[in-house]
Amino acid sequence: MIYLLDLNYTLVANSAPRGTALAPMRKRLTMECYRPWLVEMLRTHPVILITARPERWKEATLARIGELTGWQPMDAYFDDGSIRTPPAVKRRILLEKIFPKHGHGEYYAIESNPKTRTMYAAFGIPSVWVNATGLVLRDHRRLLSQLPTAIPQEHFEF
Repeated sequence: MIYLLDLNYTLVANSAPRGTALAPMRKRLTMECYRPWLVEMLRTHPVILITARPERWKEATLARIGELTGWQPMDAYFDDGSIRTPPAVKRRILLEKIFPKHGHGEYYAIESNPKTRTMYAAFGIPSVWVNATGLVLRDHRRLLSQLPTAIPQEHFEF
């Protein structure tokens, strides 16, 4: 199983509140903190970081993650700027980069954006997200104390 990991509001513990003006990326990146409990959950698993953050920040973002956590995803894809919405960005990355390179095997997304979770569901990819407290994962039914390791067989409601 490969985990598709969202960056902002998921791995990033101190994302700006939704709807607020964002600081310039250079400043945000120097202040960014990552969820240690999530990194520890993911550390031994294959993980692809998939984000709508602009491609020009890829190297600095991955360096910051490595510096603060001692961990790196096995692969990472950032937005090339050709599409505007996170679900569309991630759909294109999935179709044009991830599937051709990693195949159409089993994926599980850890994703903050409900519209992106719906897009993943259209490809048969279930998802979980960081709950409101920022301390645990959840799905549409329950809180999870560990990573899901099997694709659920029941119908998902997003």
